[in-house]
Amino acid sequence: MSWKDAFITVTFPKKVVLTLMSTLLLILHATVFIKDLYNFTVTQRVDRMNVDYTVVLLVSQVISFYWALLGSIYSLESENSVLSCLALGSLFLNFSVFIGRFALELMTIQYRAEKY
Repeated sequence: MSWKDAFITVTFPKKVVLTLMSTLLLILHATVFIKDLYNFTVTQRVDRMNVDYTVVLLVSQVISFYWALLGSIYSLESENSVLSCLALGSLFLNFSVFIGRFALELMTIQYRAEKY
């Protein structure tokens, strides 16, 4: 009897994990982006925006875009068309949310208080 028999191991294909993680991060980034866009345009309360976490948000969006790109490349090699559509949709939406976040940060840069 091996020591591995006591543990249950669940493995998922790499393309599914990459696509799922990028989709979950996409949902997170989209909700933060919508909240910031609402605070900037409707309520005009820039102090409620996530300006303190700009670097963290942009880096995590780049990571999410990279995972979506890898997931779409891996899923295009397979024969699963549903996973391919989900991965390509996640890739497109991740890129769109990144461009939107970048444009919002450029619009709000004059309202931020820089602390050195």
